[in-house]
Amino acid sequence: MSFWKKKDNLIISGLVVLFFMGLTFWFDLCCVRASFFDSISSNGFQIPFVDSDQKQHTLDQFKGKPLIVNFWATWCPVCVKKMGTLNNFAKKFQEKGGEVLAISQDKGGLSTIRSYYTRNGYQNLAIYLDASGKLMSAFGVRGLPTTLFIDAQGNEVDRIVGGFDWESSDANALVEKNFGIRLSQ
Repeated sequence: MSFWKKKDNLIISGLVVLFFMGLTFWFDLCCVRASFFDSISSNGFQIPFVDSDQKQHTLDQFKGKPLIVNFWATWCPVCVKKMGTLNNFAKKFQEKGGEVLAISQDKGGLSTIRSYYTRNGYQNLAIYLDASGKLMSAFGVRGLPTTLFIDAQGNEVDRIVGGFDWESSDANALVEKNFGIRLSQ
C-alpha cells in the first residue's frame, strides 16, 4: 500500500474518532454513563431544582409521601396538551396525601413557566424548574413528558413515558396499584 493511501486512511480514521469523541462530550457523556452505570443515580434524590421563588429543593425533601414527578417543558407539544389534566389530577391526589411535582426543563427560566401557568390558570401545581437537566438525567429520562411514581420510601415504582390523560380511569388505576390510594370515591 502506498504512503498516500495509508495517510488517507489514517486521516479518515482520526476524523471518525474525533467525531465520536466530540459527540460523547456534546451529550455530557450520558451514553457512556448509561452503558456502565445504573440509569438511576443513587444521588438523584439530592440533585437540586428550584421553585418559583428560586428556592432550592431536592426530591429527598418529599420523602414520606407518595410522589408523582412529571418532567415537562412549555416547548413540548404533548406536555402542553396534557398539562391541564395533570393540574386537575394534582388537586385530587394531593387531597389524598400525595404530592405532584411538575418539573419543567425550560431553558427560558421561571418567567416562561410563570406566564404559561398564568395563561392557563394552573393553581394546583407548584412551579419547579430543572434548567440544567441534571435531575432528569439522573433518573434516566430520555424524553418529555416522562412521569415517575415514587413511593413514600423514595423508590421508583412505575414510570410513564409520553402523554397521559390524568383524568382517565387509567390514572386512578395506576395510583391505586402503585400507592394503594383510591381517588374515585
